[in-house]
Amino acid sequence: MNLSALLYFVHALWAAPGFVLSRGMGSHDTSQFKVHSLPGVTDLPSSWAGRLPVPGVQNGNEIFFWLFEAEQREYDDDLIIWFNGGPGCSSLIGLTTGNGPITFDGNSTRFTRNPHSWTKLGNVLYVDQPVGTGFSTASFPYPVKDNIRVTSDFTQWLRGFFDYFPHLQSKRIHLMGESYAGIYIPYFANELLEDNHSPPLNIRSMSLGDGSWGNAAAMASVAMGKYLRSQRDLLQIPEDVLSVFDEADVVCGFNRVLAQSGIYPPQGKIPIPGNPEYFNLRRRDEESFSLQRRGLTDAVNGTCNISPRTAAEVRTSIFNSTCYGPCAVFSTASDYMTTMSANSTTRGCFDMYDISQDCSAVSEQPLLAEYFSRADVQAALHVPNSGSYSACNPAILGTLLSVPSPEPPEYSILPSLVTKHNVSLHIYQGEWDMLINHFGVELSLQNMTWRGAQGLSQKPSQWFFANDAAPSVTKKVESRPKPAATTLQTVISTAPADVAIAGTWAMERGVSYHFFRSAGHSVFVNKPREMFAYVRDVVVAP
Repeated sequence: MNLSALLYFVHALWAAPGFVLSRGMGSHDTSQFKVHSLPGVTDLPSSWAGRLPVPGVQNGNEIFFWLFEAEQREYDDDLIIWFNGGPGCSSLIGLTTGNGPITFDGNSTRFTRNPHSWTKLGNVLYVDQPVGTGFSTASFPYPVKDNIRVTSDFTQWLRGFFDYFPHLQSKRIHLMGESYAGIYIPYFANELLEDNHSPPLNIRSMSLGDGSWGNAAAMASVAMGKYLRSQRDLLQIPEDVLSVFDEADVVCGFNRVLAQSGIYPPQGKIPIPGNPEYFNLRRRDEESFSLQRRGLTDAVNGTCNISPRTAAEVRTSIFNSTCYGPCAVFSTASDYMTTMSANSTTRGCFDMYDISQDCSAVSEQPLLAEYFSRADVQAALHVPNSGSYSACNPAILGTLLSVPSPEPPEYSILPSLVTKHNVSLHIYQGEWDMLINHFGVELSLQNMTWRGAQGLSQKPSQWFFANDAAPSVTKKVESRPKPAATTLQTVISTAPADVAIAGTWAMERGVSYHFFRSAGHSVFVNKPREMFAYVRDVVVAP
C-alpha cells in the first residue's frame, strides 16, 4: 500500500463513526457491546449495550447502558444522556415510550419504528441508575443510601464509560430527564464540572421535564388548589369541593404566595409556608401508590388510607387529618380524586401523572417486564441470565425517599451551573401532570435567581408550535396561517398540523421554560412530534 492510500485508509477509519465505536479508540475493545440484532425489531440504529462497573466501589455494582449512534451525521457532535426518575426507574421506559428509536405497538410487546426518535438528533445514551435499577446490579446490602452516593457512583461510572468510548467525551453533552431526574441531573452536572477532571466535559445543557428540582411544597401543595380549579372540567370536581380548596388557599396563605408568583418580574423572594402536610413523607406514599397502581408493588402503606367524598370530608382531611400535617392540600386532592374515580361509572381510574387517562390507557410497565425478561432479549443486550426485569425498583425509591431530601437544586446548584458554568437550563412541563403541577413549577422558577436577576421578567406567553419549539422573539404569531376565530383552543384544534400551537414559552438569560398543552408527566408520550421539535430547536440547537 502506497503512502497516499495509507493516509486515505486512516482518514476513512477516523471518519466512520460506526467503525470507531465497534473497534474502540481507547484501551478497551467495545465490540463486546455491539447490539447485532434485537428480537422482534427489524430496523434498529447502530447501538451498543451492556454493563460497566462503577469504579472504586464494591464488586457487583455495575450500571447498564444502551448507546445509540446518531442517525444523521449533522448531529454527530451531540451526545444526549437520558435519565428516568423514580428514583429507581429504568431509562428503558423513556427509550420505549416515545424518545427512543422503537416504541411498543399498542398493548403488545411488538415494536414499531419511532419516527420522532431523538437518535435522529444526536448520539443518545440511556442509563439505568442508581445501581440496582433495571438491568444494573448492586452489591448486598444495598450500598446507595443517599444522593451523595448516587452522584458519586454515576459521575465515576461516566468517566469509566468514556474510557471505552473516548470519542464521545468531546461531544456537546446534553443531560435530559424527567421527574426525580430534576434532582439527579443538576447534582451530576455540578459534580462533573467542579471536579477539575482533565479533559473537561463539554456539558452544554440540562433539560428537566416535570422535574422535582424546586422547593417540594411550592411544587405541589401551594399550587394544588389553583391547579384543581384550572382543570375543573377534566377532573369533574363539583363547586362545593373546589370551594374548600379555595378556603385552604386563604387559611394556609397559599393565595398570597401565588399572587406574588404572578408578578413579572418578581418583587423579591417569595416565602414558601414551611413544609405543609410533611410533604416529603406524603409524596413517598403517593409514589408508592402510583407504583402499586401500575403493578409494581404488592401493597400500599395503609396508615394514610383516607377516602374523602364530600366537601365536609375534604375539609376535615385538609385541616384535621390524623394522618397528614397541617394544610394537607396535596394529599387530600390525591385521595379525593382516587376515591371518586374508583367509584365513577365513567372514569374508573385516576392517574396523577396524566389526569386525562382512564382505565383504557395502556400501561407500559407490564410490557417492559414481559419483553426485557426474555432470555433472548437479555442475550442480545449482553446482560444474559438477568432474570425477571422490573422497570422500577420500589426498594430504591423507599431507600432514597426515606432519608432527608437533598437541597433543592433551585436554591444554589442550578443558579451556579447557569451563571458560573454557562450551562443552558431548559425546563419543560406538561399541562396534565398533577403530581408536579405547572403552577408550582412556575412559582419555583420565579423564586430562583440566576445571572444577577430573579425569575423571568415576562410571563411565558409566547406561543410555540408543533414543528417550531423556539420561534424567534421577533417572529409575529400573526404571520402564521390561522383561522378567523381568535380563541386559543380554536387555533389549537383547527390549525394545520405543522403550525399547530403546542404551548407557551419564554427564554431569558440562559433559561427557557416550555409549557406543553395536553401532555402529562412524560411529555413525549403524549407529544412525541412536539418533543422532537423541542430537542431539535431548543436542546441541540447551536
